[in-house]
Amino acid sequence: MPNSSLSQYTTSQVSSTAPEKRVLMLYDGAIRFLRSAIKEINQNNNVVAKANLIEKTVKILEYLQSCLDNEKGGEIAVNLYRLYDYMLLRLTEANLKNDTEKMKEVLNLMHTIRDGWNEICEKKDGNNTNHPSNQFDAAMDESVNDPDVTSKHDRKLEIKV
Repeated sequence: MPNSSLSQYTTSQVSSTAPEKRVLMLYDGAIRFLRSAIKEINQNNNVVAKANLIEKTVKILEYLQSCLDNEKGGEIAVNLYRLYDYMLLRLTEANLKNDTEKMKEVLNLMHTIRDGWNEICEKKDGNNTNHPSNQFDAAMDESVNDPDVTSKHDRKLEIKV
């Protein structure tokens, strides 16, 4: 039962978080999983744990990619989609060959995007609605921003990662 309570708390916490901060949380998770995958190869030579951690990272990136809206996000959404494709390809190659350099490359890309989302969150918290970085918001599907549809996306987040 304690696990169930934690799961309910986590689901509630995610549901009540602003959409741009949810994206930030997803990046934080993906970064954490990929760092752990690199550690599993470098320190423990644990290929099974590495594969599981990369799979979790991939699921998060696929989810983020599925939330993009090319019509509203325009060029930014298209470029993010291509970048996600590239990262997914590199992670597949890294997983097959236990290539930590490719994992680090993806890790650096995720850090860069995460930092951009963090800036968006800081601007939103500061109520700076005229900042150019707000155009990134349009790159995410409107259903992520709609509280009535949030549960659909939360179910995706509950996939065991």
